Amino acid sequence: MKYFCMPSDFKNETIDEYCEINNKYGDSKIIEIYGQLAPDTVFGSCRAPKGLPVVDRGKLEDYVKYCNENGIQFNYVINATCMSNEEISKSGFKRVKDFFEMLDGIGISWVTISLPSLMEIAKYTAPNLKIKASTVSQINSPHKAEYYEKLGIKRIVLDEDIYRDFNTLKSIRKVYTGDLEIIINSFCVNDCPFKMFHYNSFSHSHTNRDECSYFSSRCQYIHIGPESYMKLNWIRPEDIHYYYDIGINYFKIQGRTNVYSGSPSKAVSHYIEEHYDGNLISLLELFSSSKPLTIAGCKIDNSKLDGFLKKFVDDPCFCTKVCNECNYCKGFAEKSISKSDIAILDIMDLMKEATKDIFIEQLSKPD
Repeated sequence: MKYFCMPSDFKNETIDEYCEINNKYGDSKIIEIYGQLAPDTVFGSCRAPKGLPVVDRGKLEDYVKYCNENGIQFNYVINATCMSNEEISKSGFKRVKDFFEMLDGIGISWVTISLPSLMEIAKYTAPNLKIKASTVSQINSPHKAEYYEKLGIKRIVLDEDIYRDFNTLKSIRKVYTGDLEIIINSFCVNDCPFKMFHYNSFSHSHTNRDECSYFSSRCQYIHIGPESYMKLNWIRPEDIHYYYDIGINYFKIQGRTNVYSGSPSKAVSHYIEEHYDGNLISLLELFSSSKPLTIAGCKIDNSKLDGFLKKFVDDPCFCTKVCNECNYCKGFAEKSISKSDIAILDIMDLMKEATKDIFIEQLSKPD
């Protein structure tokens, strides 16, 4: 059985759509919805609160009840990478304890956490809550997986940067007896140099200002370019079976910041059916009208990517990540992206150098 975990838009009608999908397919099931209070001034997460659906405690409680009544569990996300050591102070410990007890009291089944310290506190103060280790924990080796196994974590979301490293995925599966989960529509660049620092910035954004959006702008810059699209950590619907075959059967769709303007039920249906004809970027964006990933209207023809991942599966050592010695991603970019779109991306790639110091100019301006 394949299990799917979905971002919450906190709409009951979306839960109804998920129930229809669950009744339609026999070998796949939407088992979990995830989200958080927003704006949340207690913990924060690796998403800026201004981009999340506004949810107070009353709305959360009603929604969790509706999820439970329809056989779908709610997972509360607390995946900040830093809490300013609040969780390991006496006053902070009490706040954390009270919060976990509240989550347990309103019927929440799971919490997604990235900090090991917070995981241990959750186990101690609210033993009924099941803990999922976030992808932000960067579990990317058997050694790390074994640590979380000994900590008693029942499910781990693997680091996105190893999704095309099948030797490592298989090694982790050998040592970790719990459930493994991967994010299937990730649009993070593989081995992004800003990633952890961007997570840290998000983790503090609920209490500290982010006036110049430094990491968001750098994130946009690093995506520009035809080959860059190929180096994102996405997984096509047609390729899910490669992961299922090695023992990964939990599949997470990300998109808490664009569920209101998108169609998560349409996106997950394509992944369940393991087939999609169309623009891959639209699918990764959950068909959102805000188009967070789309650059200058450029598109990727998903049908032209058949066979792309198979090379990684059949020859796990072929990718050395020395990209200037290899044209593999470039070749698939040229097959799946139109010549006119490639020309636009190439021009934008050249232009981005001219705007890279805008954030310095913003911070230098007098108040």
